[in-house]
This record gives sequence, structure tokens and C-alpha cells, in this order.
Amino acid sequence: MILIVGSQHDDILYFESIMTNKKQETIFNKYTITIGTIFNQGVVLVDQVKTNYVSSALILYLIEKYFIFLIFNVGRCVAFSKDLKPLDIVVSKRVIAGDVDQINEDDVKFGQIPGFDQVFTCQDDIIGYLSGAFEKRTYCTIKNANFVSTSVDYHRADQINHLKEGEHILGFNKSVVFDSNSAGIALVSDLKKIAFGSVKIGERYIDGEKNIKTYLKALKEYANIGIAVVTCIGDIGHNEVIAEGGK
Repeated sequence: MILIVGSQHDDILYFESIMTNKKQETIFNKYTITIGTIFNQGVVLVDQVKTNYVSSALILYLIEKYFIFLIFNVGRCVAFSKDLKPLDIVVSKRVIAGDVDQINEDDVKFGQIPGFDQVFTCQDDIIGYLSGAFEKRTYCTIKNANFVSTSVDYHRADQINHLKEGEHILGFNKSVVFDSNSAGIALVSDLKKIAFGSVKIGERYIDGEKNIKTYLKALKEYANIGIAVVTCIGDIGHNEVIAEGGK
């Protein structure tokens, strides 16, 4: 099955609206999941996946219970790099855990989880499927991005000073965005050798104003993400193959 993850219910509403054969379950007495089909492909929807702590634990459980082979993480992110602009749609090329610091304990780099590479790399096949789907079905141009994922909701430039070296964020100097759940998903995907991709709207810059207007503008772009991801699901189902792993 394919898993689609959102941090809030708005993130998955499009998929819920077109899904057929729907049923819902509650897991851990806390999270409601919706199971159904899209293009005759089994799909699981889950929202309220906030922070990398929740995403790693919850996604691992769902992978094992529902035999997930592909994960799409959708919603909003915050742009740092000026080569991106608000309302750009970005797809994760790389994901790094920006709030992990084990340097004094293990022989690792900042942002590296001991036992793993510093950077989780998304599968080129998935990026290709998504790029083709956006090109075929929407007028949007997507950009590959480096996701710095932390469980901190960064909204001011001064909050990220400890991650900066000049114009670099953890070694990246362009196409950098922040979100709060991709690293947990990337970690579990690496462990279970499952393909994943984050597809998100860059709602605003890190030091930009955050209000209901910026949220509503981002919300209008959700349909384009939905159309492209659904097209991608159809293409994947037709080709009936996804290479193993997230690299």
C-alpha cells in the first residue's frame, strides 16, 4: 500500500475526497487513519503527524501493519534560500535531521544520527515520477529541495543561527527548506528500505510573516500537489514497480 502523511487534516483532504472504498480506524486511541483505494491502488492516509518523534514511531507502525511500500509526505514548509520563493512547490532531494547533535558522544557530524548517513537521499525514481506528474497534470514548476527537518517550528531567522555557516545551512547553500516531520519518515524509510518523498508548499520565508493569509494562499496550492501525487500513484500502479530503498 501507499502511505500519504500530513501534519494536519487539510494536508490530506484532497486525497480523502477522491478515495473510494473508504474505511477509518483509530490507532493508539489517538490517530485516525483512512484506508481506501486511489486508481485501484491501496492507500492509507494519516494526519496530525507533528514532529519527527511522532513521524518515526507512527510511520514504523503503519509500515509494518499495512505493508507500505511507498510514502508521500505532504503539506507546508518554510523556505530559507532566496532561490526559492513563497508558494513554490518543493520535492525533497535530501533530508537532514537539523536538531540532532551527537558530536560529543560519537564520531559523527552535526545533524547525523549515529549509525546512519548524515543526509537521507530520496529515490531518483520517485522524484522522476513526481516531476513527470506535475508536468503532465499541472502548470506548476516544482523544485528539488534540501529539507532540514527539526521538531522545532522555526519561524524567525535568529532561531537558526546555530545551523548557519555564512549562507550555508548544514552544508547546503541553496534550495533549503525547513519542516518538522520529514526526518522521522526518512529515518524509518531507510531502516525498512522503503521509498519516500516529501512534496510541500513553501508557505513563506523563515523570517516572513505568518498569518491566516499566508496559510490560505498555501492552501490554494494543495490541489496541485494532490493532482500530481494521485497521477504519480496511477503511474506507479501501471508500471507495477518501485526499486527498493530510498537512495
